[in-house]
Amino acid sequence: MRQNGGAGTAWIWVEDQSGLFHFPTPFAEMSLAAKTDALADLLGPLLAEYVHVAGIVISNVARRRLPLPQNEDALRPAAQGFRRELPLYRVRETITVPRRILLPEQTSMIARMRDAEANALDWALGVLGVPHGVASLLADSSTPQRVSPLWTP
Repeated sequence: MRQNGGAGTAWIWVEDQSGLFHFPTPFAEMSLAAKTDALADLLGPLLAEYVHVAGIVISNVARRRLPLPQNEDALRPAAQGFRRELPLYRVRETITVPRRILLPEQTSMIARMRDAEANALDWALGVLGVPHGVASLLADSSTPQRVSPLWTP
């Protein structure tokens, strides 16, 4: 947090690759609301200490087996948690811990980013002129063997 101290107000975004959200631990087994509260309790004192940090976002993506968990919002007093289904059997959990002085415009922008993420790949492929979006990247039993898709679920 000292590295961005001279940059004015900053958000810290952490893409968790450690398995914190996935390995069978007490934290991974918690509900989204409980995870959100736990991270708010853990990170709140750091935000009080580093006044230039507006908030911390911790996010992860994991491949899940079907059925995928439902999209969920955990809007808690000190933080916000979001679970969103993504293409290709992925699920992202994002927990946003803002300073105690809430920044509604900034925190709502993060929420809108999470809501739009599931459709972002389809949108980008459409802009590039790829017909059928994400579905065009997938193979199923009807795909001829000479066609090489980018992904086979």
